[in-house]
Amino acid sequence: MNTIAHLVVASAVLSRPAEPNRNKAVLAGALVPDVSMFVFFAWSRIQGWSGAETWNVHYWTDPWQTLGALSNSFILFGIMLIIGLWRRSIALLAVSSAALLHLALDFPLHADDAHRHFWPLTDWRFFSPVSYWDPQYNGFWGSALETAIALGALAVLWFRFPRPTWRIAFVALAALQLAAFSLLTLFG
Repeated sequence: MNTIAHLVVASAVLSRPAEPNRNKAVLAGALVPDVSMFVFFAWSRIQGWSGAETWNVHYWTDPWQTLGALSNSFILFGIMLIIGLWRRSIALLAVSSAALLHLALDFPLHADDAHRHFWPLTDWRFFSPVSYWDPQYNGFWGSALETAIALGALAVLWFRFPRPTWRIAFVALAALQLAAFSLLTLFG
């Protein structure tokens, strides 16, 4: 799933209007699994790599694959969740729960770009027949599913957070999600 969809879904599942600190932790947790990709992409721009060189060559090398494994590990975020339960830490529980939700949604929607979700125990990857973006792996259907889930999550947030400023943000996020789906459909 794309990062916007992860932020919206985690917020719909885990956020509460009266708990702004918890909500910030939820957003952080939903974002953490994708941070390594953003750092990698920024580094690729600094290095001047072409798009093909970035994603077809360097993405598959270390340290990027190890950073991706760290930030996409059910094992590590599961340990964080257990520590959060043990310490009764709302922040750790929110971050780890949002990150685990992110991983659970990514797991069935990554084809040949699958993550090592059970690292450090194994380097095994689940290569799904459905991608959230790649037309070679049913990307239209993966993207359609992602968009439906994200729009449903935005509907939940619409009712949970009735302030006009939030609702404007939800409409903007819906437009971004629909634009991403449209671009994939047109150019995928």
